[in-house]
Amino acid sequence: MRSRPILNVAILGAAVIALAGCDSLREEAGLSKQSPDEFAVTTKAPLIIPPDFNLRPPSPGAAPLNQTDPTSSAELAMFNSADPATVAAEMPGNYSASEKMLLANAKAQNADPTVRAQLQSDQRNMQGADPSFTDRILGSPAKAAPNAKGATEKSSGGWFDWF
Repeated sequence: MRSRPILNVAILGAAVIALAGCDSLREEAGLSKQSPDEFAVTTKAPLIIPPDFNLRPPSPGAAPLNQTDPTSSAELAMFNSADPATVAAEMPGNYSASEKMLLANAKAQNADPTVRAQLQSDQRNMQGADPSFTDRILGSPAKAAPNAKGATEKSSGGWFDWF
């Protein structure tokens, strides 16, 4: 008779040990680790009292008064925003009044006078460049001079020469 309570305690102990590995039992017992949610953490900005209490709220739909139009500020930075009529009157050359106004509205007074010389210099430099560097980078065969029979020899150096 005495072995019956010992058997019940042993079965109960085995059941407790077997259930200790279950996640749901660990969560209910409070044994699982709960890390904080990093997305739930927020910072609150401190309250700032404005220095001038006489500020009025902006009217709805009105443009901000402290900002400039980006297009006009870009034009002002890139071009001299002088009056086209004044620029046309000061423009040298044998142009009619309408041609001067057209050039003034096109901002021709801000054009670089040496741009043609720079473009010609760049073109000469490109034409005088050695094409063999580009051929070596791209792996294309260099142009060989024709031999005595008029045929060109195949030069090595391409990607597929080793096949």
